[in-house]
Amino acid sequence: MAAQICCVDQVRPGTHAIAGRWFCDEHFKKATYARAGFWRTGLIAIIGLLIFVAAVVALDAALQPQLGGSVLVLTGLLLAIVPAALWLVFFYQQDRLEPEPVGNVARMFVVGLALASAIGLPLTDQLFAVQDWLYTDPLTTWLASIFVTGAVEAFIIFATVRYFIFDSPEFDERTDGVIYGTAAGLGYATALNLQFILANGGSALGSGEVFVAEVALAHAAIGGLLGYFLGRAKLEQDPIWWLPTGLLLAAALNGLFLVLRGQLDSSTWEFAGQGGGLPTFSGLLLAGGLAIVVTAVVSWLMNRDIARSLNNQQPDVKQDPTVGDRQSNYAVIGAFAVCLLVGALVANNAVNRTKTFSVAGFTGAVPADFGIATGDGDAYRVIDSLGTGAEFAIQTPAIEANWDAADVATFLAGERASDYELYKILSSGQTTVNGKPAYTQEFAYVDNNGLTGAAPEVQQGVDYIFVENGRAVVVTMLTTPDYLADVEPQFARFLNSLKF
Repeated sequence: MAAQICCVDQVRPGTHAIAGRWFCDEHFKKATYARAGFWRTGLIAIIGLLIFVAAVVALDAALQPQLGGSVLVLTGLLLAIVPAALWLVFFYQQDRLEPEPVGNVARMFVVGLALASAIGLPLTDQLFAVQDWLYTDPLTTWLASIFVTGAVEAFIIFATVRYFIFDSPEFDERTDGVIYGTAAGLGYATALNLQFILANGGSALGSGEVFVAEVALAHAAIGGLLGYFLGRAKLEQDPIWWLPTGLLLAAALNGLFLVLRGQLDSSTWEFAGQGGGLPTFSGLLLAGGLAIVVTAVVSWLMNRDIARSLNNQQPDVKQDPTVGDRQSNYAVIGAFAVCLLVGALVANNAVNRTKTFSVAGFTGAVPADFGIATGDGDAYRVIDSLGTGAEFAIQTPAIEANWDAADVATFLAGERASDYELYKILSSGQTTVNGKPAYTQEFAYVDNNGLTGAAPEVQQGVDYIFVENGRAVVVTMLTTPDYLADVEPQFARFLNSLKF
């Protein structure tokens, strides 16, 4: 058993114990101080933020400012920071007994923002690339929102508080965990909002401010919930599963919010100042409701825990609290690793999942999210209309009796050269696919998109040409150069699965 030294300042002798942790008289008083205004302050913070958003939307609708270029981007960046600033000011005011040093609260916000930018966003957007497969199907959306996006955001918030303030003597009240967790969550939210503004070259002020307020409210609530778990872990000695449970609960809540917001708020955001009408408030109301419920539940839980501490209802703990802290920390890291593993399995299934087909004597498998687009002259054609725009096609063109695969390639090149500008053969050669000899040709051309009115774009593709018993089979991949590296592995699996 550890010596009876105050677990907060590590200097004064402990005179009171809470679940295995000793406190001096001063810090015991702080650890068991119930804040009557916690719920009221949280509600005021939410209402204040909603009023600010309403004011911005009203001014945008009334004045319809014509902003553009750097002015629009700078205005968007400023408004992206304001919700976090307002929330932090309100929550900072509720810490009455011993106001937290402004530097500590600001540091948690900055560290949360920095870790989100350096680790969180690269994990979700680059390593997992969730934007490419998140909406493959409802189950994938739920699992990815919880085990990838939700878990990463929850762990970054946890790491901000656990590794940058948890061991500080300033962390001496239960409410401190909520304050620091909220600040870290708002840091993550601000990183997301800044990314949103910069990636889109600005945003219409009204709809843009609604979006950033949604993100701020949701992450403040999630950070506050996780902060409750951290605050109790600092002042009590909980089982090893306590903090991992907090991480998983925060991840699940984050995922739930992302899915529900996507279902409720289906409107298209207006970018680069192109306005028109009022934005939808469904997602904002959802985020506000989430923040209110979490604030009420956390307030009740803290008051319950304080009452238990004052009544000495926690069980005696024999283990050294510092050992328990290390074990809980490892358990959180382990839980996060499991989440990432589940997320990797979900991502692999979403990206590589296929569906079989059997048509016109051809059988095989194509990516599950490709849709059928068979037209005149096609035996079978599919397109990734919601992602890369890539097309896989099987055609059986009529040929002369003495033609070989190279003659078919020449025929195709002539037809395409008359249909498209700047058609060019990049390479050609012989290969074998599933034991069948094939002639390949890589090509590129410019598609004017005359029927759709869209801007001309470069298309790149490859033909695999088979000629057997006077019959030609042409298997083609089409995509843009930007997506070529992503589509080629999918086409290789499609080609190798093909039987005819």
